[in-house]
Amino acid sequence: MKTIILIVLVIIWNTNAKEQSVRIKGRFTCHGLPAQYAEVQLVSKKIIGGDAFARDVFSDPSGAFEIAGYIDWSKYSKIDVRLYIWHNCFEKPYEQSDPCKNWFEFKVPNIFINDGTLAQKKWELGEVKLETPKYGKTLDACD
Repeated sequence: MKTIILIVLVIIWNTNAKEQSVRIKGRFTCHGLPAQYAEVQLVSKKIIGGDAFARDVFSDPSGAFEIAGYIDWSKYSKIDVRLYIWHNCFEKPYEQSDPCKNWFEFKVPNIFINDGTLAQKKWELGEVKLETPKYGKTLDACD
């Protein structure tokens, strides 16, 4: 009897679990200039089993970036996706000091989380001014 219940639960899970995807496009500036080579990471936060679909890209010489990823067998609700940004832009240009990096995160709104492996809806983040203080902005250790 326990085996039958287990098989039924696995079948229910497999029919309800689905793939979900995210696609984000934007551009970074630092004091009016393109923020070249800022690191962008897409992560799906999970309570159990650790984070999923960590994907890294860097902004191009014009400060632009586009990142996409998907996770399969996601839970029954929308995935909790975060966009992490690491950069060398400080509020005052003379504060910059390698190898220190500022970082912050955006929570991706649920309306931009797509069903399936190819994201149809794209979150157009627009221009992000990295020198502007952001809630939760943190300075990495400068070892």
